[in-house]
Amino acid sequence: MAFALQTIGLDNAQQFIQETGVLAPIVFIALCAVSLILAPLSGSSLFVVGGTLFGKHNAFLLSYIATLIGCSANFWISRKFGRKVAQRFIGKANLDELDRFIDRLKSNRSIFYIIIIMPLSQDIISYAIGLTKIKYTHFLIALILSSTIIISGYVYIGSSILEMLIQSK
Repeated sequence: MAFALQTIGLDNAQQFIQETGVLAPIVFIALCAVSLILAPLSGSSLFVVGGTLFGKHNAFLLSYIATLIGCSANFWISRKFGRKVAQRFIGKANLDELDRFIDRLKSNRSIFYIIIIMPLSQDIISYAIGLTKIKYTHFLIALILSSTIIISGYVYIGSSILEMLIQSK
């Protein structure tokens, strides 16, 4: 990623984003949300690049919106369509991990517990919580709180490191 931005030029990439207008943030949100819904993909690298291209504060907000959309979609996909459909989105390899989370969540439905486990893998945890009887509002509260920390790390720390890599080459 650093090589691509260095080749294009960070200033050129940022100017392109500005010239694209409102479409760039919408596309960014959509890409990040889809990367969370298709669990084997990872939106974290997009969060880092977003911080570099959109500016850290804007990227935080855009990434936060995308996370709320993507993880909420995961929750509702599992809740409405069940385990077989959730398995198609997260893949067979993640199914065992999903089962472990479901067992833990069945015995402990507190928002605090969800906040603690959410950073492990927001996308998979969102699918898992959708398969339990945990209320969406409890899930959403935990998602809002945990996402603040997770996204901050990627956007503020990750994009700062990426910018240093681009400038050092």
